[in-house]
Amino acid sequence: MNADVVTAFVGLGGALVGAGASIGAAWLTQRHQAKQAAATRLRDLGQVAIDTALSELIKLNDLLDSTTPPTDTPAIEPESWEKQAKVHLRNVELALLRVPGRVVYARVLPTLELAKEYRWAGPRHFHYIQMMRLMAGDMITALSAYTRGDTIPAPDRTVVETRALVDRRKAARVAAFLMEEPAPDDEEEDTAL
Repeated sequence: MNADVVTAFVGLGGALVGAGASIGAAWLTQRHQAKQAAATRLRDLGQVAIDTALSELIKLNDLLDSTTPPTDTPAIEPESWEKQAKVHLRNVELALLRVPGRVVYARVLPTLELAKEYRWAGPRHFHYIQMMRLMAGDMITALSAYTRGDTIPAPDRTVVETRALVDRRKAARVAAFLMEEPAPDDEEEDTAL
């Protein structure tokens, strides 16, 4: 074979190897950038969702602080403040569903559910407001820690105690219903929260 032909084949082979390496490197770089862009997008969406949830919780806290509890016994139909509070809690829940991963959602959901069960707090609006304020504060603490990058704290001791109180009251109502006895009066645990 002619030396010029061999040189041409070697040059062509080198060009093909170089082109293949260049195309492979470009593909790997593009793939890596796409993954980074997706991760950044998820992180940004999560931060917006956390900010939305915190904003709703702060609005809820402001609503509860500005509410003068009615002195009458709560009616079956929710009061105006209760309707507004439920909207804030629903918005928090919807915002948390957009947070990537389930760590924050799993931590805040039990407290959020307990906040929705505020009518088990006691016989008066004062107890409802106090319980909802406690739950909002706990959720604000957890979400703020997540935003700062800190370890998300466990639920506050009073949240755990409130969960136990609500569970006892529910169990007593179910037992009373099953035994067809009148439900126990909530007055005895009037200052439990």
